[in-house]
Amino acid sequence: MRPVIAKHNDFAITGQAPEGKEQRTMQMRTGVYWSVGAGHKRNQDSLSLQHVALQRGECLLALVCDGIGSLACSQEAGSYVVHQMTDWFYHEGKELIFQSNTKELILFSLHRQFCRIQEHLKQFQLTQHIQTGTTCSGILIVKDRYYLMHIGDSRIYHIRAKAVPTRRQACRVRCMTADDRDDQGHLCKCLGMAGADHVYLDTGRLKRHTCLLLATDGFCFGAPESRLGQALGPCLFAGSGKGERGSRYYAEEGLDRRLELLGEWAARAGSRDDMAAIGIVIL
Repeated sequence: MRPVIAKHNDFAITGQAPEGKEQRTMQMRTGVYWSVGAGHKRNQDSLSLQHVALQRGECLLALVCDGIGSLACSQEAGSYVVHQMTDWFYHEGKELIFQSNTKELILFSLHRQFCRIQEHLKQFQLTQHIQTGTTCSGILIVKDRYYLMHIGDSRIYHIRAKAVPTRRQACRVRCMTADDRDDQGHLCKCLGMAGADHVYLDTGRLKRHTCLLLATDGFCFGAPESRLGQALGPCLFAGSGKGERGSRYYAEEGLDRRLELLGEWAARAGSRDDMAAIGIVIL
């Protein structure tokens, strides 16, 4: 089973504006890259990109998981997490945006869901007498707020257009996640294994002219943050009349192509690992 669930959509995020103020509407575009590593028979990375738009609100879920290749059933572990979180999104997550105290409810629900996943993976390992595990990095977007989920060494980057662009750099790039590795570079946290690690959760506001990049470690191999900014930064100005080619830039070289170029660059730089990446551009 190919562990890819993806929907490519252009849609609007509408934030609730106080009375007397103009309502904010942000356009969002998405792109996906998924590639089997050199010499591998199948990709052990899994991803999910889902979007629901309703009259009372809309939300998006993006996830990348990287199965730990040295353990048994690692691809199945990543695929299991992706499907469990996708089921949560459609059966529980999308209903929470209509509740009061939405932020606290969503954070609690995410924590509870990941605890369930850990427990199920732990029981599976006990019954099958194996060890398995996967990393997981995800973003849930509800209107103009994001909820970050992370465990392992996959990454989520935040790329934001500068208020005053310079000739050398028109955007800022920062990694929103920390590598869960020890001093020797060994992975020390994941979903599975002992089943005791907790997923890091965070939340914040989204602004226009922002790109979120979710990527497994194979895709990020040897890529400096400046290169990510150079590749994805121009997409932030699509349709705004700014940037190198203004409003035509996105039509000529879309986000999918930009992600493909970064994946090809990682392979040329020596990455032999499987790759999975999701880009979300908010305009």
